[in-house]
Amino acid sequence: MNAFGRGFDSRRLHHHPTMRFFRIVRPAAAALAAVLLFAAAPPARAQEPALRTVVIDPGHGGLESGAKGRFGNLEKDITLAVSLKLKALIEKGMDFEVVLTRDRDVDVSIENRSAIANNHKASLFISVHANGAVQKKAAGSETFFLSLNATDEETRRLAYLENNSSDLQSRIDPSTDDDLMMILWDMAQNAYIKESSRLAELVQGELDAMLGTRNRGIKQAPFKVLTGVACPAVLVETAFISNPDEEQKLASDDFQNKVAEAVYRGLARYLRKGE
Repeated sequence: MNAFGRGFDSRRLHHHPTMRFFRIVRPAAAALAAVLLFAAAPPARAQEPALRTVVIDPGHGGLESGAKGRFGNLEKDITLAVSLKLKALIEKGMDFEVVLTRDRDVDVSIENRSAIANNHKASLFISVHANGAVQKKAAGSETFFLSLNATDEETRRLAYLENNSSDLQSRIDPSTDDDLMMILWDMAQNAYIKESSRLAELVQGELDAMLGTRNRGIKQAPFKVLTGVACPAVLVETAFISNPDEEQKLASDDFQNKVAEAVYRGLARYLRKGE
């Protein structure tokens, strides 16, 4: 459930008695402070409404096409198609508002994607992607949640590519952060790590059951798009567009429907277990 009673007003950051020290830190730290200010709010669950908003983030868009397959299919088109199908399923089967970070082929910065989620007081954030690898035989689906430390070297490289896919300087490099930044990252992760992990596990389980592709499991990685979101958040790599066989599947309406249905089922199980 969303533990936040209202949207974030950056002006409050400078006046909040526990947050004044953030005036001296650089913008990245200030952004994390905003997330922490949300997370520190008392839960007051008895007065909160039920889950209302799910934000779906179709990866890439506009000039940023993402990964490209041998047959010319683009990640940005696949992610939008799947996201629109997922939105329709949620709106039909659940009494929740669904917000897309983009509903057409336009550029949306990583920072604006998380801002959209926070401005809509999102209770859950799902970022949809199609994977890419140098090895054409790489295959399968995997679901990520946030961590400064990647699960393995392959995951670290994937996060680096996603974080640096546009001209914006979006890279997360823990090795260059000072002690204050590291503390902030840890606090921000801990606020939602358990629920993000649970959502990732349930979504990945449904992807494995429905797609008939290799189950690459749930992993942790420092995806920048997940860092600024003040709610449980996951990133779904649906299949490898760099694999010719999976590229053709990703381009098909039937496979896209299965991906959307799998994520929907995972979300439904998450909500049922949270009741």
